[in-house]
Amino acid sequence: MTKSRFRNTVLGIGATAAAIAFGYFGVQYFGKNNMFTIAASVGGGGAISYVLQRPSQPEAPSTDLEPQPTPVKTQRKGRKS
Repeated sequence: MTKSRFRNTVLGIGATAAAIAFGYFGVQYFGKNNMFTIAASVGGGGAISYVLQRPSQPEAPSTDLEPQPTPVKTQRKGRKS
């Protein structure tokens, strides 16, 4: 196992444990319904930010004005004698 893979594994386990602890203590402190509201707003914000992301590099302009159709190969039925 490489050093970075081990580090990412440990960080992933730590982040999962922190999320579970935050959820448990959050429900104890804020209540079930408020935690559902917080989770929905964070999830919705994540979905919106995912949809609104811009590509990091602009697309190169295309030299073709129209896309060319893909050739379709057809099979001919042969005559049997």
